[in-house]
Amino acid sequence: MMISSFLVVFFFLLNQCSSYPQFALKLQPDALHPFQEPGPFDIRGPCPGLNTAANHGYISRNGITTFAELVQMQQELYNVGLDLALLLATIGVALDGDIITGKLSIGKESTAVPGLLRTPGGLNAHNKFEGDTSLTRNDYYLANGDNFKFNGTLYGMMFAEAQNNGGLYNWKTMADYRYKRYQQSLAENGQFLFPPQAILLYGAATFLYELFPNGTDKLPTETVISSFFGAKQTENGKWEAVSEKIPSNWYRRETPFTLVDIAIQVLKLYLEHIALFGGNTGRPNSFILDPFQLTLDKQNINGILCLLYQTVLSVVPSQVETLITSPVAILNFLIAKLDPIFGVQFGCPSTSFDQAVPTPLENIVKKTILRR
Repeated sequence: MMISSFLVVFFFLLNQCSSYPQFALKLQPDALHPFQEPGPFDIRGPCPGLNTAANHGYISRNGITTFAELVQMQQELYNVGLDLALLLATIGVALDGDIITGKLSIGKESTAVPGLLRTPGGLNAHNKFEGDTSLTRNDYYLANGDNFKFNGTLYGMMFAEAQNNGGLYNWKTMADYRYKRYQQSLAENGQFLFPPQAILLYGAATFLYELFPNGTDKLPTETVISSFFGAKQTENGKWEAVSEKIPSNWYRRETPFTLVDIAIQVLKLYLEHIALFGGNTGRPNSFILDPFQLTLDKQNINGILCLLYQTVLSVVPSQVETLITSPVAILNFLIAKLDPIFGVQFGCPSTSFDQAVPTPLENIVKKTILRR
């Protein structure tokens, strides 16, 4: 009797996993997505997760992807929830790509991605999706615009931080390291900018312990992180770049990683070491505050998500080049894609921001410099 009951439960669970594949472990890569070294003309950029996806063909191997491809890849490869996948794809295409064709370069600008009168900058473009205090990439103004190549010194700093937590890139490691990068940029980068949309950087940090671990043990070990980041330690202990790839015998996470999940983790990381929004005014440690901060009333799931949506919308008028696409057209694109998520699910529709869109920090910084 006990055996038959066990078999009933077993086959029920097996059927559930077959009916709802997003709630099942899945070995990656499958036979359709073998690893291939990128060719000399293939584009790669600042995001290890996208570089890995391109190297395995989950998005176009040439590095020119599309909105639909991004949404599908995130769900298939990393088991990102549909709401979060839509958000990330929408922001990427709207701020760094072409909303008409839905195309986006995952790195440098490319003529394969059209614009109105000039080519969109791709994910390498500074202070749109990409920003200062990256985990393993240089600040734009500290490296003559090279904010996209792997920096072995920065990876070594992150590796050293992990050693304080049993060698794991867990939430504590990422919270401490993110704050150290904030302090480093503040002290070294006179053009350091940390506007409210920098909250996205905390979201990216969660990927190391939420999306990259093997689903079989859920541990963010050096083996999996170095593989996704394309990091190889040399004999002298330094770190060098190799091509990003999915680790051997790797299973994606078992349950979808949703907007609610990432909001919980972003708050956890941010509140461990609060980093005020603001920027330097031409010299290191010349920091001025952004008037828009993550105040106590916003330190909850709805608050953090509404702040994210609000700041994304506020980026458009100041950062979008009119030679590429009309800011109005991009706002309409963002609102059409994201209002059904943020408005219906979390009670923060775009209309609630009409009188409350924060002044872009870059404008404040420029005025401060001019007054000197």
